[in-house]
Amino acid sequence: FPRTVEQAKMLDGMLEASGDAVSLVLALEVPDAVLTERICGRWVHNSSGRSYHVKFARPKSLAEGATPTEQTMLDDETGESLMQRADDTEAALTKRLRSYHEQTVPILDHYAPAGVVCKVDANRAPADVWEAIAANLPK
Repeated sequence: FPRTVEQAKMLDGMLEASGDAVSLVLALEVPDAVLTERICGRWVHNSSGRSYHVKFARPKSLAEGATPTEQTMLDDETGESLMQRADDTEAALTKRLRSYHEQTVPILDHYAPAGVVCKVDANRAPADVWEAIAANLPK
């Protein structure tokens, strides 16, 4: 929150009423192609919640170069088929990214004049991202 400029303006009004203001907007930046690879490659074992990825954490059943399907994506422990969440498909992600670019990215422009926007390159190792986030948080 906020996800739209309208919501940001409402937040500004609520904070202003108490003498406060947004002091930091942290934008974690990852290229859309990287998000697509990360998100659309996720598969889960429904009953246990175990998570797999076609590139980064393949189940034993997915041979190198094989196409991920319910027949080739099987849980390592039970052999049961894995599933992709409906919002992890390329069609769903395309819609989500369009909404993000159209509605959420403009929030950065809204807060830029106040000097509170901090962009972090989140296309790095998690420890490096956390370090960059911590460096921008108030002490």
